Amino acid sequence: MSTPELPVIAGNEQLRADLQLMRRQNHLPHALLLHGERGCGKKTLAKWFSMLVLCEDAEHAPCGGCKNCRLVSENAHPDVMTAEHSGKRMGFSVETVRAVRREAGILPNNGDMRIFLFTDADGMSIQAQNALLKSVEEPPAHACFVFTVETIGTLLPTLLSRMTAKAVFPVSESECVTALTRLSYSAEEIQSAVSRFGGNIGKCIGYLSDEMQRQAAETAAGLTAALAQVNEYELLRLLTAAAADKDLLRRTLELFDMQIRDAAVHSLEGEFRLMGCDRSASEALAGRLSPRRAMRMHGAIAEAFADLESNVGAALTVTALCAALCEA
Repeated sequence: MSTPELPVIAGNEQLRADLQLMRRQNHLPHALLLHGERGCGKKTLAKWFSMLVLCEDAEHAPCGGCKNCRLVSENAHPDVMTAEHSGKRMGFSVETVRAVRREAGILPNNGDMRIFLFTDADGMSIQAQNALLKSVEEPPAHACFVFTVETIGTLLPTLLSRMTAKAVFPVSESECVTALTRLSYSAEEIQSAVSRFGGNIGKCIGYLSDEMQRQAAETAAGLTAALAQVNEYELLRLLTAAAADKDLLRRTLELFDMQIRDAAVHSLEGEFRLMGCDRSASEALAGRLSPRRAMRMHGAIAEAFADLESNVGAALTVTALCAALCEA
């Protein structure tokens, strides 16, 4: 039987080294928070950390070859539980949290620890966080909780204070190219994705594997260019085309909002780390952007999201958004 490889992780060497040292010194956190922008590898690192905690080779954990590492690699370890998302915000219900608390009291099956994963926890409600607080504050000796979020501020300070928070960063473009090459993408595909998303491996993979994500990125880049050129007709045309599919529209607006963020940072600081999908379009918009105007545009997009959640028609939503962006 072939031995599964460890999860392919590019960059964040210091973070991994710190956690490995904690394992060797028997000081692993009972609650770990991995935070960073979408696509930077938080869930991959959470899986790697699960292998680190459960690995049978204490000196070289995670080894990738022991029974526990293999089971985690195959998403089949009985002591690793991933909490299920629910609701419009894809958070975690109080019932789910209570089920995790009950599970946390049960002894492990295959080793010394049980791991409970709360991935993409930005949408966790205050009620669910409060329900989880006691377990994170005073967990059983065999329980370990792992959370991933984009923004630390989405969690309650009382919950945050009981976690060890570690930042996860996108990698360099060269590291991203190496990682994507390992996944058998062609050089042309890789160059296309990296030109859009820099060293964010997750976003690059989404761009290459998901046609809707690719379309959203192209549309968001076009919207940024149209806004920079004060081309109201092109702005409305692109928004109207995206409005034919609400999921596409939401993805487009998310990226468009990041484009405006990039432009605002560039207008203030010059250099910026790409969070959107088109550096040159954001740089062009930056010349026409003040901080106040950027905030008004961000507010207009936030209002469009609120309208979509309230079941306002997509066509009406994008028409109002176009007018608000041009008046900002």
